Amino acid sequence: MIKLLKITLILIMTLNLSCETNKTILFTNCNVYGRPDINAILCNNGKISQLLPSGNVQAGKRINLHGGWVYPGFTDAHMHFSGLGWSLEAVDLVGTPSKEAVLDKILKSVKDTPKGTWIRGRGWDQNDWPVIEYPTAADLDNISPNHPVIFRRIDGHAAWANSLAMKLAGISSQTEDITGGIILRDESGNPNGIFIDNAMELIETKIPPTTKKDIRRYLEKAQSLLNTLGITSIHDAGTSKEEIEVMKEMISSNDLSLRVYTMLHNNPDDYEDFLKSGPETENPFIKVQAVKLYMDGALGSRGAALLEPYSDDLNNKGLLIISADEHESLVQKLSKAGFQSNTHGIGDRAVRTILDSYEKMANFSLRNRIEHAQIVHPDDIPRFKELNVIPAMQSTHCTSDMYWADERLGNHRLNEAYAWQSLIKSGVVVPAGSDAPVEFPDPLVGIYAAVTRQDKKGWPKNGWQKHERMTLEQAIKSYTEWAAYASFEEDIKGKIELGFYADFTVLDRELLSHNPLEILNSTVIYTIINGKIVYQK
Repeated sequence: MIKLLKITLILIMTLNLSCETNKTILFTNCNVYGRPDINAILCNNGKISQLLPSGNVQAGKRINLHGGWVYPGFTDAHMHFSGLGWSLEAVDLVGTPSKEAVLDKILKSVKDTPKGTWIRGRGWDQNDWPVIEYPTAADLDNISPNHPVIFRRIDGHAAWANSLAMKLAGISSQTEDITGGIILRDESGNPNGIFIDNAMELIETKIPPTTKKDIRRYLEKAQSLLNTLGITSIHDAGTSKEEIEVMKEMISSNDLSLRVYTMLHNNPDDYEDFLKSGPETENPFIKVQAVKLYMDGALGSRGAALLEPYSDDLNNKGLLIISADEHESLVQKLSKAGFQSNTHGIGDRAVRTILDSYEKMANFSLRNRIEHAQIVHPDDIPRFKELNVIPAMQSTHCTSDMYWADERLGNHRLNEAYAWQSLIKSGVVVPAGSDAPVEFPDPLVGIYAAVTRQDKKGWPKNGWQKHERMTLEQAIKSYTEWAAYASFEEDIKGKIELGFYADFTVLDRELLSHNPLEILNSTVIYTIINGKIVYQK
């Protein structure tokens, strides 16, 4: 009888082990960042269950990572999900060295597009052209008189349209500027084709609306690109109600291969219902507990709100898109509903206005954020820690802007620009991102920019404002655990620890600080989300 009982117990234990191993995945033959003692990772139901010195354990499935270096899955903490997908279909003007080069690209699209169809795109930057001045509608009219066209500047805060687009939108010399926006005009007072910040809505609201089918296509194209770059999570800086519906449909059909922390659009139609029902935090693939607000424009288009005038435009201090009172009211409303306020603020005047608003109205426990925080007055650096405010910054903005930032700010204000290390030393975390499609969303390029403050050719020597460089450890944290903290997920994401999500970015080599250029030569060989390989080189 005793012998029979022992046999029964052994059979039960074997059955339990079999059930357990069928649910497990063992990643073997790997190097783990920060853990030289670990060579294998056992995952169960999408989470890390064991960190092992060898792969000599049973598992339902074994995957050989061939000596790859495993990092916590990279998070892009500020990008535009559907906007990135849209940009992959639109006319890409990024990197065009002259106005003529831009027009050549647009002309090719005009030839392939039926007459009367809207043509859109993004990425031009007059600061990269030999003659640094805004283009006009007349430039576009010469190549596209029969297509309404509009192209956003690289920062997304200015748009360039042709005369037909303005005509269809009902814009004329009688059209007045709107709050938070500027229409540039010629000497006769006629709109010249350039619309800054809120003024862009005068045309863009007349473009045929995007359908849910379009949205799904944009999201699928964007996530396909992001998976190849080792990105496992994103913070979507401006999400519509329809986009959330599409993402939930993709989750139901197992087609969403990213974790998404949404920031709802600053549009009552998008956020009011969520404020009534409260934050949604239970789904491991989508969180809804933040709203994206806007305080100012961008530095490149001189829309960033500065405390003192632009050095290259002494009659201009930029603009506030909304008033301080309106911002305070919104922050108070969001705080009462338990939603994080994530406010776009680039200039030092905008940053100070946002901090003042948070100090008066915000619930500090909500980890309210300033998105970009590119120009911060030294007096305001310690206020981030005091008010528990997160500066969500993008390192490649620095290396894109460093060629001309001194023209906008003057040398006396460069100490305010992209002050990563000053903010970190004050006691706050600095989550990183790309602001894609404004910048290309490659975390390795972002990490390189953070540790060098140089372009890919190594300019300038020792780095631009080198005292603000991050260490390599800080730069990696900005894409992993600091980004997780910014979305209230630091207990489940951003580290390779027991119980954390099995989200990994696997590189072909270790990231090292002594030769930063090697960071750019690194290659993503696997992207793993929830224990599932979503990309393999």
